[in-house]
Order: sequence, then C-alpha cells, then structure tokens
Amino acid sequence: MNLHKDYARLKIVAADSTLKGPSVAFLTSSINLQTSIFAGHIETEFQTKCSIVQRLPSVSFEYLVADYLLLDCADLSKLELDQLLRDIHAAIDAPSVILLNVDDTSEFDFVLHWEKVLGLMPSKSDAKVIMERLGRIFCGEYWFPRDVLHNFLRQHRRPKRWMDTTASLTQRERQILELICECRTNADIASVLCVSEHTVKSHLYKIYRKIGCKNRLEASSWASQNL
Repeated sequence: MNLHKDYARLKIVAADSTLKGPSVAFLTSSINLQTSIFAGHIETEFQTKCSIVQRLPSVSFEYLVADYLLLDCADLSKLELDQLLRDIHAAIDAPSVILLNVDDTSEFDFVLHWEKVLGLMPSKSDAKVIMERLGRIFCGEYWFPRDVLHNFLRQHRRPKRWMDTTASLTQRERQILELICECRTNADIASVLCVSEHTVKSHLYKIYRKIGCKNRLEASSWASQNL
C-alpha cells in the first residue's frame, strides 16, 4: 500500500445503529484487494464500519465522519506526513489518528507533538498484533514503539533550556520559524522577508543551534509547541 501526495475526496459513511464499535476510516493511496481485506478485518474484529478513503488533489478533512483515522504511511516522507497531520488537526472535530506501515519508526518521534495521534504501527507488525493494539487504542490507550518514545523523551526532557531558548529568539528568527510551520521553502521565506536565500540559511543555522534541532522538520515541531 503506497501513499501519494494527492488525496481522494473523503467518503461520508451513513450511521448504522447495529454497529457497536467506533467509526473508522482508512486513508490510503488506492482501493484494492489488499486494502479491502484489511478494512474487512477491522469491521469483523470491532463490529464497526471501516470506510476506505482514497486521496485526490483537493480534499477537506471537514467532510470526514469518523472517530478514528487509520493513516497508511507506506512511502510517505516525514515532511508529507507532517503536512497531513497539520491538515487533519486544522479540521473541526478532527478524528483521532493511528499511523500504519511506518518503515523507520526511530525517525517518526515528531508525531508525538500532534495530540490527535494515538498510535504508530511499524510496517512489519503481524496482523494479529495490529488488531490487538488497535483494540487497546479504541479503549482509550496509546501505543507507540519504544524507540519512538525514547527518542522523544531524550529530545524534549529539557524544560528549563526550552523556556530560556524561546526568550532568546530574535523577532526575525520567530518570523522564520512561523513560516517554516507553514511549510515554506527557503526561497519562499526569502521572498516574504525581502532577503536573500543565503541570509535565510544563516538565520536557520542560528535557530537550529538555539533550539537544539537538527533540521526544519524538528524546528517546525518545536515551534508548534513553543511559539
């Protein structure tokens, strides 16, 4: 199951009074036999309706009617995933999110910044294990691999430093962080601020040192929590 950058218009599923489980939507790149079988397992296991949502160029998550959104992360970059989560959280009554098919979990600790993300399933997870973990999440728990939690704790258990760091940022550095949160490129930022790309890169280098981040994705996550 591969995800592309485009999404399909989300399908609204009519309520069924005979269903007992939470409403679930499965966001993936294409509707095929594999995705249909997976959705069928969800419906059988949890006595619910699992709608398969395909991505197309324009979509509004405002139209998504579901308690939980299962997001297929196969071949999805960190930047693309971060933007997807940003779009989902911007929606009114956004569903809780569970990430599936994550290849390198150690690189995805940034998803813990997003409050709607309740779980992350590695791509090599056994089907029975996935169902067991989904059941725990549907009952109000969280489930994340240990490496994701460890990386997150190592990076963010520095409250005093972070408090001081926020105060040390200049107004221009704050502007750049805000633009990074909007997924702007260096060229975009240079155009908005009427400076050169070299100047933008220089500011970014200083910002990364001040807030203890390695790249713009980590900086975006930091800014979302601290600015």
